[in-house]
Amino acid sequence: MFDLLDRPLVFIPVKWPGLKQGPDGGAVSTEHVVEIQVEILDQTAVNAWLATGAVTHDDPEAQAKHEIETFRVVAKNWRGLRNAPVFDDDNIRRLLVWPGFADAFGNAYLNAWNAKVETREGNSAGSPANGPAGGPTDETPKDATSPN
Repeated sequence: MFDLLDRPLVFIPVKWPGLKQGPDGGAVSTEHVVEIQVEILDQTAVNAWLATGAVTHDDPEAQAKHEIETFRVVAKNWRGLRNAPVFDDDNIRRLLVWPGFADAFGNAYLNAWNAKVETREGNSAGSPANGPAGGPTDETPKDATSPN
């Protein structure tokens, strides 16, 4: 049964590409993953949150504070970070400025907000071109210009 008063808190995976040092000292591609506990806001609140996030400040300190406050509107905790850093403004700032995280978080939150559970379950590959989402079939799609 739907609970109108429920404000769900859920952990969502935030995944983004990155680089790490390989065994030979060279760069190796990797995928960073952090789980962020978020509150799923209602439509009015999410619209206000998105508008607030678009505000910019000339002062770098004011901008950093604004970004942390905006993040904290929906983000309540995290897990999956090495050494389990505390969920505080300094560590939030470190994560927010990490290359690729902010965009990945925004996408992950909106997917969760739209109840795209398959993203959480790792089934977000989508449908292949000219085929069903279930994977390849025995039928090979024919080229539209082919006479057969």
